[in-house]
Amino acid sequence: MKKDRRNVVLLCGFYFLSYLAFVLPYGYMQTFLESVGYDVVERGVILSGTAVVAIVTQLFAGYLCDKYHSDKCFFNLSLIIFVLAALMMYQVSEKSFYLHLIFMSLVGGMFRTTMAIQDSWTLQTSETCRNNFGPIRAFGAIGWMIGSPIGAMIVEHYGYASLGYVFAGLAVLNILLTMMMQDAVKVEKSGGIHIGDLKELLLNRKYIIVVLIFLFINVIATADIYTTVDKMMNLGAKEGMIGARWSIQAFTELPLFFAGTWLLKKFGDYKLMMFGTFMYILRFIAYSLVQSPEMMIVVTLMQCITYPLIMITSKTLVDDTTPKHLRSSGQTIASAFYVGVSLLVTPVIAGAMVNAMGADMTLLLIGLSGIIPLGLGLLYKRV
Repeated sequence: MKKDRRNVVLLCGFYFLSYLAFVLPYGYMQTFLESVGYDVVERGVILSGTAVVAIVTQLFAGYLCDKYHSDKCFFNLSLIIFVLAALMMYQVSEKSFYLHLIFMSLVGGMFRTTMAIQDSWTLQTSETCRNNFGPIRAFGAIGWMIGSPIGAMIVEHYGYASLGYVFAGLAVLNILLTMMMQDAVKVEKSGGIHIGDLKELLLNRKYIIVVLIFLFINVIATADIYTTVDKMMNLGAKEGMIGARWSIQAFTELPLFFAGTWLLKKFGDYKLMMFGTFMYILRFIAYSLVQSPEMMIVVTLMQCITYPLIMITSKTLVDDTTPKHLRSSGQTIASAFYVGVSLLVTPVIAGAMVNAMGADMTLLLIGLSGIIPLGLGLLYKRV
């Protein structure tokens, strides 16, 4: 019991420090690209490159974690690559499409991979940690909330290049903290884990349906990262207001993250996922209607419901449909598809839609696409 409490406390600190660091290079990629001189379509193409890296690295990362029985090692390796890419990206201050495509793809892709390994590690540390994933993840939201305005201040006073240096310093502290932490507890399989074992995972109908559900939900969530920010910038928002939006989003997530353990016991992950999806539809309808950056931030308050419910249930539903000896593979492969593919297609498609029909109609149509995962949710219950 004492060991479980220690694990939970260390994981809370781990998430706080990680997300405090992660928001610095990741949260200001769009404003950086705009400041360099890229238009919305060019930004969409560059940001879609992050998805390619996220998909490829996550497909292999979970398998390697399971095969070599260590999430800690591959988390730290991913974080080191993430840091190096961020340091290089923000040094290129002139418009250079291919350099920005390469380094920004690595930053965005390794951000997603590092987070996926971190979540998988937490779920496999102990049953107590799995049951308290929501409250543990809340400390990540607190770190993100605090880091967002710090990032804006760094950019305003010292320039974008300084974001990479501060991120690198925090990442070193993060790696030192992991040395004190228990690694993921793996279920042994006779003969070890081989690439052929992934067939068991990929032929599981419930697993596939869950991945498709969260793919379509994450198309909406990705538009909330990119398309809503594009609309805010078109309405006159600057770095400070974008940073404030990130902080407000993170703050509003806290109550439901802290209540995550109780909510899962009370309602179950399926009902929470369906309700969260419905609220995403309403949120995007509202985004399409408001016409000031301040009102965009007001609509962002719906983050208090949408993101925590989808974040928690994406982990538990995937975990529940994954063989125990492939739990890291299950999480990272699922994330590769539902996060990676949404990152790949959403910026380009949404950017083209914004150019063709405007941001308001784009946000409305993206929101209404939430009907698809609701329908897949009904199919999930019948399988």
